[in-house]
Amino acid sequence: MRNIARQVIIVAFSMFCLCSYGQQIKPKEPFEPYTDNAEIEVILKGAPAGKAKLYGVYGNQNVVKDSAIADSSGKVVFKNPKRFLSGLYYTVYSDNSVLTFLLDMNQKIFLHADKMDIINTMKTNSRENEVYYQSQVYESDVAKRQQQITAGLTSNPPGSKEHNDFKEQQQKLIDEKAQVVKGYADKYPGSFFVAFKTMGQNPKLTDPRKPNGDLDTAAQVMRYRNEFWNNFDFNDDRILRTPVFFNKLNTYLNNLFVQRVDSIIIGVKYILDKVEKGNKEYFNFTVNYLLLTYKESSVMGSEKIFCYTVDNYFTYKKAYWTDSNNVTKAHLMSDEMKPSLLGAIGQDVNCKNDKGEYVSLYSIKKPIRIVYLCNPDCEHCQKETPKLKALYDKWKSKGLEVYAIDIEHEADKWHKYIEEHQLDWINVSDDKYESLYYKKYHIVNTPGLYVIDSNNRIVAKQLMPDQLEPTFELMLKKYNEH
Repeated sequence: MRNIARQVIIVAFSMFCLCSYGQQIKPKEPFEPYTDNAEIEVILKGAPAGKAKLYGVYGNQNVVKDSAIADSSGKVVFKNPKRFLSGLYYTVYSDNSVLTFLLDMNQKIFLHADKMDIINTMKTNSRENEVYYQSQVYESDVAKRQQQITAGLTSNPPGSKEHNDFKEQQQKLIDEKAQVVKGYADKYPGSFFVAFKTMGQNPKLTDPRKPNGDLDTAAQVMRYRNEFWNNFDFNDDRILRTPVFFNKLNTYLNNLFVQRVDSIIIGVKYILDKVEKGNKEYFNFTVNYLLLTYKESSVMGSEKIFCYTVDNYFTYKKAYWTDSNNVTKAHLMSDEMKPSLLGAIGQDVNCKNDKGEYVSLYSIKKPIRIVYLCNPDCEHCQKETPKLKALYDKWKSKGLEVYAIDIEHEADKWHKYIEEHQLDWINVSDDKYESLYYKKYHIVNTPGLYVIDSNNRIVAKQLMPDQLEPTFELMLKKYNEH
C-alpha cells in the first residue's frame, strides 16, 4: 500500500492533463459561433515551406486528419466542407515544429505565432484558443515554480524546517492551481476549454490520520480513488479526442490499484459501469482498451480481466462497432483461457513419461507443483529450463515437483533434452493429445508455467523461474499452517 500511496502523491502533484473529443452539440448560448465547415489558417513564423499535417487525437493516438502545403512564411490552410470533430489538434510542419490548438464550435479560425515562442506570441480570432494559450502562459510559470519547489524538496531532508517550508509552498501552489481552474468555469462558461481543463484535474490529496497520528495511507488511497472521476462527464465525448480520458484511465488502473488482477478488476468493473451509462464512444474506447491491455499484460493473470470484459461487454448486442466474426473470435479466445485462469482449479493431466508409463498430475502429492509446458527447440525454453532446474534442486526437498510437458512430440529430441539438462523431475509427453493438456493449460508462448497448490488451485502463472521463490514461500507457509 505504501507504493500505491506514493504513486497517488505523484499523480496529485502532477501538472494539468490534456483533454479529448466529441460530437457537436449546439448550446443555447454558445461560447463561440457555430460554423458549418472548417477553414483553419495557421502561420508559424520560422517554420519551413513544404507539406504540413493536421493531427487529431484519439485516446493516446495521434491521427492524421488532413494535409496541406505550407508556404515560405509558415502559412498553411486546412479546409473541410463537413467540419472536423471537436478535440485537440496539432499542426506539424516538415521540420516537426508543432502548433497545438482546440477545435470546437467555431472552425473558421486563424492562429499566428512565432516558432521561437509560440505561447507568448500567439494571435488568434478563436476565443477557445485565446483562453487556451493564456492558460499555457500561466502553466509555464507554474512549471517553473514547481521545478524550484521540487529542487528544494530534493535537496533538504524530510522533517527539516526547509523541507517542511517547501512542502507548504507546494500545497499552496496546488491550491492556487485548483482555484485558477475553478475560476475558468466562471469566466468562460460553455467553452470547450473549461470542459477540457476541468475534466483533466485530479482530486485533492487528503491527509487522513490513524488514532496514533500516523498517515493512514490506505484511507488516503481509497479517498483519492473514490473521488478520481468526480469531475468527469462521460457524456461529453469531445474529451475522448484529447489525451485526457486515456491519461486518467491509465492512471486510474495502473497507479491507484495494487497491480494484482483481483485488485485491478475492481476498477475495471467501476469504469465499465460508468462508460456503459455514458456516451457510447467512451464505451467503445474503454472496452477495446481493456481487451488490448489485458489480453497479454505484465500483470500476472490479466487474462481474467480480458475474459470478464469479453463475456460481459464485448457481446453481439453491445459491441456495436464491430462485426459478429470478431465477437465470436473473442469469445472463443475467452473460452480457451478460462480453464487456466489465475485462481481456477487446475485440471488433471495424464500423460506418458519418458519410460512410457502414464503419470497424472493429480497423483503428485506435493504442496507445490509446477506444470511446465516446453519445447526443446524453443530459444526461451533453452534459457529458462536450466534456471528452473536450479530452483527445483533447491526446493524439491521442501515440497516442489515439476510436471514438464513436452509439446513438440519429437521423441529423440525430447530424450536428448532431458539427458543434457539432467531433468530429474517428471517429464511427460502426449503426441496423441489424449490428455487434452492444451485445452486445460492455455499457452501463447513457450515456456508456459503454472504453479498449483495442494488443492489443485492455480496460484501463479507465466512467471519466470527467478520470480517464483516468494510464491513458494507463501504456499509452504499456508500449507504448514493447515
